[in-house]
Amino acid sequence: MGFYFYATIVIGISLIYYGYIKKKDNELKIKELELEEKKVELEMKKLDQDTKNSFL
Repeated sequence: MGFYFYATIVIGISLIYYGYIKKKDNELKIKELELEEKKVELEMKKLDQDTKNSFL
C-alpha cells in the first residue's frame, strides 16, 4: 500500500494543480480579450464622433 498509495496521491494533487493553473491562464486570456474588445469599441466611438463632427 505504501508506494502506490503515495504515488497516486502525488499524481492526483499534481493533476489538480495543473487544472487550477490552466483555469487561471484561461481566465486571464478571457479578460485580455474583453479588454481588447472594449478598446476597439472605444476607438469605433471616437471615429464615429470624428465623422459626425466633420459633417457639421
